[in-house]
Amino acid sequence: MAYRGDAGRKGGMTMGKALPLLLVAGAGMLAISAVKGAKRAQAMQTAERTRVNRSAGPVRAAGPESMEFPPDRWDIVDEQSDQSFPASDPPGTY
Repeated sequence: MAYRGDAGRKGGMTMGKALPLLLVAGAGMLAISAVKGAKRAQAMQTAERTRVNRSAGPVRAAGPESMEFPPDRWDIVDEQSDQSFPASDPPGTY
């Protein structure tokens, strides 16, 4: 009996059948990568726009007026928590 390879099997995937699937998967991965890159660029633009000290890294001023999307409600606990960030201790009124 001669060896015919995978192409002779019933139900086997040949290169002609696999190539379109590989092309679609590759195109999907490129699209996902492009979306992630666009989101990263947008986040960097927002960080650059809201930074207080340009040489200190991505830090913004405390308070809802410095936020791109401020919350509807803002109380004293929110204010103290925002001012203490990134400290590990919660605010005293917590």
